[in-house]
Amino acid sequence: MSFRVSPTADLDEFTQAVLAIGQYFGMEPTRERMERFSRNLPLERMHAARADGRIVGGAGSFPVELTVPGGTVRAAGVTVVGTYPTHRRRGVLRALMRAQLDDLHARGEPVAVLWASEETIYGRYGYGMASLVGEMSLPREHAAFALPFEPDGTLRLVEAEEALRAFPQVWNAVRRSIPGMLARSRTWWETRVLHDPPEWRAGAGPKRFVLLERRGRPAGYAIYRHKPKREDGVSDSELQVLEAIALEGSPTAAIWRYLLDIDWAARITAHLLPLDHPSSTSWPPRGACACGSGTASGRGSWTSAPRSPPAGTRRRARSSWRSQTPSAPGTRAAGASPGAPRGAPAPSRTCAAT
Repeated sequence: MSFRVSPTADLDEFTQAVLAIGQYFGMEPTRERMERFSRNLPLERMHAARADGRIVGGAGSFPVELTVPGGTVRAAGVTVVGTYPTHRRRGVLRALMRAQLDDLHARGEPVAVLWASEETIYGRYGYGMASLVGEMSLPREHAAFALPFEPDGTLRLVEAEEALRAFPQVWNAVRRSIPGMLARSRTWWETRVLHDPPEWRAGAGPKRFVLLERRGRPAGYAIYRHKPKREDGVSDSELQVLEAIALEGSPTAAIWRYLLDIDWAARITAHLLPLDHPSSTSWPPRGACACGSGTASGRGSWTSAPRSPPAGTRRRARSSWRSQTPSAPGTRAAGASPGAPRGAPAPSRTCAAT
């Protein structure tokens, strides 16, 4: 069975293509939600597969800038890839992936990155595992640092408007030195990072924003939620750390010391942590350090190379990674050998299966 794949032409087509995967996650595709989503994912970057004039699958890609060893490159953040249940196992995904990779090649984007909800799928299309991530679930009684620490700087809670001005300054300072991190547009901050509709909270409270300043300048921030719970009359609440970013060294320790000290939290949880996060290296909490519990790791992002990067970028990356601090947290470039240093660039390829 053949399918016609082309970019969506209007918001209605965009919605139908997104719903190919969104339906499995209980998405209610209101017009307001789809308009907000399309501010980050342009209609022309959302491909739709059609059969008999009806949309039966979709695949999108955010335009992003990816930090690599030695600089940055244009990249595609592949997202909302799915097939309608009426057309499973008929070649819809293959047709979508072929059209998308051809489109990225034409756009001159040398890297495609995705988060594989089913990791067995994407290897056949040229993707390979590129990073590992950690997660934390730390009982409050084990939250003391193993080494003494005196925080430096001033912490204060801020509203979303001030967070929009201050947090990107920290993010941009950090992400330029860590391969695998992405640039964020103002729209991304507004509609994804700081946006907080009740349906995203899953029983927890609203997002809280805390800013760390040193000598009057932003040096770190955290976004978190309280999820209250009582068990047999005793607080069993969870503090959910959604994002905690700070400059290397003391600011990172200070922002985490704040989070670990928040009252009325029986447990502190965090996800998408780099494997070399300081919580497990420089200043591990006593409980996690002593017994090895409280943290776990899993597979993170997957990458593919729709086309080779510009020659100048490739040369800069290869000549500079050796002198850098190994700062790609848990990241290995697709195709790099298991013994290669973290952050070493992958061999040049054109969508060969990894």
